[in-house]
Amino acid sequence: MSNDSELALQEAHIAEVVARAGGELPWRRKRIQRLLKRALDVAVAVFLLLLLWPAILLTALLVRLTSQGPVLLAQTRLGLDGSPYKMLKFRSMVADRPDGSAQGMGEVTGSDPRLTPIGGWMRAWRLDELPQLFHVLSGRMSLVGPRPDIPRNLDVYTAEQLLRFAMPPGCTAWTFTRGAFGNDWHTRQNINVEYVRQWSVWLDVKILVGSLLVLVAQKNTTPERQVDPHFSEGGEGVTGEEGVRG
Repeated sequence: MSNDSELALQEAHIAEVVARAGGELPWRRKRIQRLLKRALDVAVAVFLLLLLWPAILLTALLVRLTSQGPVLLAQTRLGLDGSPYKMLKFRSMVADRPDGSAQGMGEVTGSDPRLTPIGGWMRAWRLDELPQLFHVLSGRMSLVGPRPDIPRNLDVYTAEQLLRFAMPPGCTAWTFTRGAFGNDWHTRQNINVEYVRQWSVWLDVKILVGSLLVLVAQKNTTPERQVDPHFSEGGEGVTGEEGVRG
């Protein structure tokens, strides 16, 4: 079976699991709040793009000038109901694969030799993830939601944990503000499911404010984090460029 066929079957299974639980989930029941979340996403994304466009252009220029390879990477992530999409990010690691991504497994620390000269700085301040604001505008992502995961992690999800796909993936997540980096993979997914089951626009606002405070304080950018070697950390950045910190 081809990868595309397998992914299509997994997507159908996720959609079935989510549909069975649909009546229990706030995202499916609260239409007005869902519209408010979308309005908040668009308003904040437009504001941030207007505010940060110099930083976006400068980051793109620095990536181009400080290392060889593409400025942007487009990698497969899983969105709402497990639907795959290509997520954009600025390249922060050396490009030694044909697609411009980095070789190797293992935790990415500030002194990792796979990082470009500005890669550690970009990742510390989440500048590599600024292109995801365009996904927010398109509706593929939200400002807040479970961090987008990679397809090959689907095999280790429990049925309950698949509910994390009942909402669009986010630029920031409850796992980020709750300092969940030191927890094992399954604990982080359980936090994602807790978010989906407790979601409200007010919770999103609190997570956005908390994310800003954490980012400024740099509490979650320390490289000394526990990593479960049995999983490909789509939300933790431990598989080179494939990882997205959550």
